[in-house]
Amino acid sequence: MVSAREKKNGTPASSEDAYRGMWQWDKTFWATHCVDCYPGNCPYRVYVKDGKVLMEEQAGTFPVIQEGVPDLNPMGCQKGAAWSRMLNSPERVLHPLKRAGKRGSGKWKQVSWDEVTTEIADHILDALVEVGPESVIKEGTPGEGGLLSSFPFSRLLDMFGGIGTDVNAVINDFSTGIYMTYGKFDPASSIDDLFHAEFVMYTHINPVYTQIAGYHYTTEARYKGAEVVLVAPDCSPSHLHADYYVPIKPGTDAALGLAMAQVIIAEGLHDAQFVKEQTDLGLLVRLDTRRFLAASDLQDGGRTDQFYFFDTRSGQVREAPLTTLDLGDMDPALEGSYPAELKDGSRVDVVPVFELLKERLEEYTPEKASAMCGVSPDVVRMLARKIATKRGTIFSGGTSFKYYHGDLMVRSYLLVLGLTGNWGKKGTGPGEWSVAGFDGPFIFFGKQKEGLEETRRILAMREAAMSIMRNQDPTRTEEMAHIEFMRAMAGQQGMVPPVFLWYYHCGYRDNWNRREWNDPTMQREFDEYFDEAMNKGWWRGLNRPGPETPPRVYFEVGGNVLRRTRGGQNQLLPHFWPKLKCIVTVDWRMNTTGMFSDYFLPVAHHYEKIAFMFPTPHLMNLTFSDKAVEPPPDVRTEVEIALMLAEKLEERAKARGITEVRDGRGGVRRLDDIVDRYTIGGAFREGEKIAREWVQDSVEAGNFEEGFSLDVLREKGYQRFKSWGIGAMAHSQASDVPTNETHTAFRWHVEKKVPYPTLTRRAQFYIDHEWYREAGEELPCHKDNPAQGGDYPFVMTSGHNRWSIHSMNIVNRVLLETHRGRPHVLLNTDDAERLGIRDEEEVEITNDMGTFISPVKLSPSVRPGQVVSYNGWEPYQYRTWKGASDLETGMVKWLHFVGDYGHLRYWPLQWQPVPFDRGIRVNVSKID
Repeated sequence: MVSAREKKNGTPASSEDAYRGMWQWDKTFWATHCVDCYPGNCPYRVYVKDGKVLMEEQAGTFPVIQEGVPDLNPMGCQKGAAWSRMLNSPERVLHPLKRAGKRGSGKWKQVSWDEVTTEIADHILDALVEVGPESVIKEGTPGEGGLLSSFPFSRLLDMFGGIGTDVNAVINDFSTGIYMTYGKFDPASSIDDLFHAEFVMYTHINPVYTQIAGYHYTTEARYKGAEVVLVAPDCSPSHLHADYYVPIKPGTDAALGLAMAQVIIAEGLHDAQFVKEQTDLGLLVRLDTRRFLAASDLQDGGRTDQFYFFDTRSGQVREAPLTTLDLGDMDPALEGSYPAELKDGSRVDVVPVFELLKERLEEYTPEKASAMCGVSPDVVRMLARKIATKRGTIFSGGTSFKYYHGDLMVRSYLLVLGLTGNWGKKGTGPGEWSVAGFDGPFIFFGKQKEGLEETRRILAMREAAMSIMRNQDPTRTEEMAHIEFMRAMAGQQGMVPPVFLWYYHCGYRDNWNRREWNDPTMQREFDEYFDEAMNKGWWRGLNRPGPETPPRVYFEVGGNVLRRTRGGQNQLLPHFWPKLKCIVTVDWRMNTTGMFSDYFLPVAHHYEKIAFMFPTPHLMNLTFSDKAVEPPPDVRTEVEIALMLAEKLEERAKARGITEVRDGRGGVRRLDDIVDRYTIGGAFREGEKIAREWVQDSVEAGNFEEGFSLDVLREKGYQRFKSWGIGAMAHSQASDVPTNETHTAFRWHVEKKVPYPTLTRRAQFYIDHEWYREAGEELPCHKDNPAQGGDYPFVMTSGHNRWSIHSMNIVNRVLLETHRGRPHVLLNTDDAERLGIRDEEEVEITNDMGTFISPVKLSPSVRPGQVVSYNGWEPYQYRTWKGASDLETGMVKWLHFVGDYGHLRYWPLQWQPVPFDRGIRVNVSKID
C-alpha cells in the first residue's frame, strides 16, 4: 500500500501510515438494520470510501433517559457489525431472473426488467380475469428491509383488490395467552425498564443469544441485587448468567405456573386489593351454568357484559363498574358462595372466580405439579415466595407460546403476576413486542393527494369514526373504541388471517383433522368446530381466499415462506405450489423460496437505499437507515419495483382491454388508472419523497415535535417519539410516553384505573365460552403436549440461533467462521451413546411429515429425549435440502377459532389461530 505522504514526497511510508490508510473514509451515514429482531433499531454509523462501504460500527450516541438507569448504548450485535460483508456475498442476486427449468432445479435465465415486469403483469391480469383479485396474494412478512420494502407491494395489491396475509400469524409471534388475558397481546415496556426489576424469570428463552443488544440490562439489574431465574428444558448458555436454572419438561410450564399460584394463595401471599381491582377473579360465576352472572340474567334488556361482585361491605350483589377499575366503596368478596335472584324469580348460587380458581389449584400443589413438569416442590415454593415479595417480571419467551398449549402456559404465568400485583409498575409485567410512534405510513395508505391538508382530512375522518365508536357504547375507553374501529375495518381491508389460505389451499386441513396430533380433550372432530365457526359467521369477511378462489399469483417480499412456514417444503410444495401460476420472490439474496420461484426480482440492500425500521416501545425511537452507496446497476429498490409493476400492469391492462375488475366484496377496481392512484397523482415515485411525507405526517399526527423532519433525522439518525400515535396498538401500551424515565406498560390500568379491552373490562383469567368450558380450559390448566408428528420418542424444540437474524445472515462468511460453519442439531450425550452416535456425524431425524439429515453436536446440557434444532438455517445448507421446519406439522388449536366472545374477535395482528412448532415428536437414528 502506498500512502498519500509517500506519493507526495517520494519517501517510504511507515507501517503506521499504511495502517491508518486502511481506516480512512470519505463519508459517513446513519444506518440501522431493518429486520425483525429484538429489540432492533440499533443505530450504526456506516463509513464509505471510494463509493464503497468500508465498515460499520455501533453508534453509541443514546443519552441517559432516567437518572440512575444505564443508557441504551452501545446497541448492536455481531450480525450488524458484519452486515456490509453481505453487499458483495455469493448469494446476492444482481439481475432479474426467470426460471428456465423445473421449479427448484436451479436453472435460471437472466432477463430485463421490462421483460420480467411484463410477464408478471400478464400473470396478474390472467388471475384477475380467470379467478378474481383475491387469487393474487402477498405473504405478510416483517419486510426484512424496512417499512419502505413491504408497504409498496401492499399498496400495489390494494389497487386491484389483492390480499395479504397477517404477518403475526405468518411468523407466529402472536401470544394467544397474553391476548386472552388482557384483550391485547402487546404490553411492551422499554428494555431499560428491566433495570428496576428485583426478580427476573426467563421462561423458554435464551436471552444471551436472542437479546444481545439489550441483555446488559439483565446483568445491570443483577449488579444492584435482582435475582435472575432461567426456566427451560435445556441448559442453554443463558444459564451461566442466572442465579437459578430450573430444568423443566418441554411444554409443561402451565403446571409450574399454577403450582406457584397455589403456593401464593395457600400462604396468603397474594395482593388481594390488586386482584379485586385489576382482575376478573372477584367477578361472580353461576354454579348452575358456570357462566358469569350478567345483567341479562337479572333483568330484561340487561347488558350481557355487565358483571357483578358480591360486596362484603353492603352484603349485596353489586355491579362491577364498566368505566373504571376503581372499586369506590365496594370490597368484592374473593371467597364464599352467595345467592342471586334471576329475572324469572328463581335463585342460583354464585361464587367469585377466585373460589373456582382455588378449587382448580388443588390439582397443582407443588408435589402434584412436580410429577407433571419435573420441577422440585421446594423450587416451586422458592420461586413463588420470591416473586410474591419482589418487584418481578416473567418473560415468557417466543418458544412459550409456540407450543400447542402455549396459551395455557402463558395464562398460568400471567396468573402469578396478577396474584402478586406485578404489572403496571416499574420493572414488572410480561414482555412482548409492539409497534408505535410512527403513524405516517398508515396515514399515507389512505391519501388521495399529497400534503398536510390531506393529512388533516384523514385525521378528521378517523376522529369522526372514533366518535361513532364511542357513541355506540359510551362506556368504551379510547382503547376499546380504537379496537372496535379496527375490527369494523378488518373485513373491508386486504389483510386477512392466513389460517384460511392454509386450510383451503395448503393441505393443512388434513393435518388439523388428524386426531392423534390433536389434544385428546378435543370432544369433536376439528372440522366440526371449524364448520361451526364458519356457519355462525364468526370470521365473516375474513375467511379469504375461500375454497372457490384458488390462488394464482404469490409474492414473497423479504420473506422466506418455504423455510419459515411450519411444514415447509413437505407441506407447501405438493399442496400449494401446483395451484400457483406465478411465484415472485423479491429479495437481495437467493434463498430457499427464491429457488422454487418463477421470477426473482433483486432489490437494493441495507446501505443502498433509505429505510425505516418499524419503531417499537422497547426503544421509543424512530431509527433511520440512509442510502450510503449506490446499488449494483441492475438492482432496484422495492419502491422502484412496485412502481414498475404498477406501470406495466396498467399498460398491459389497456393493451388487453381489461379496464376493471370486481374485488371479493363486489367493489369495482379500475386498472386503467392504477399508476395515478398508486403514485397519488404522480406525486410519489421515489422513496425519498415518500419518506419525507411519512415523517411530515407523523409530526402532524403528534408523534414528534414541530420542526422535526427527514433532514433532522438524517442528521441525528434517530428520534425519540413524544406520543404513541393514533393506532390501536399504540393505545395498547396504556401508559403515557415518558420523557425522562423508562416506559412501563399498563400504568393507566394500575394508576388511573382505566379498564382493559376484555369482555369483563379486567385482566381475564376465566373464559366462560362454551368451547372453553367443554375443553376444561375456562381457567388455566396443564395439558400434555400432543404427539404432533407421530408417536416418536424424541421431542424437537427450537429457538433463534446466535449467528443470524432468521436466515438472512446464516451464510455470511464472517459469521460462519464463529461456529462450526454448518447446520446442526443438539443431542444429549447419553442418548447419543445409547444410539451409537458420535459428535459431528450426520443423523437422520424423522417423523410422519418426513426426514432431514443433519450433523449433530453432543452436549450433556440438552435434556434426555430432547432434540434442539435452532432455526435460521437455510434448507439448502442440509444434505437433502430439507430442515427442521419441514418436519413441523403446523397444527393450530381449535379453540382459537372462537370469534363471537367479547375480546376473542379478530383485528389486525391480534386474535387469530396461529401454528405451533415446538415440542414436535421425532425419531433420531444413526445413518449406517
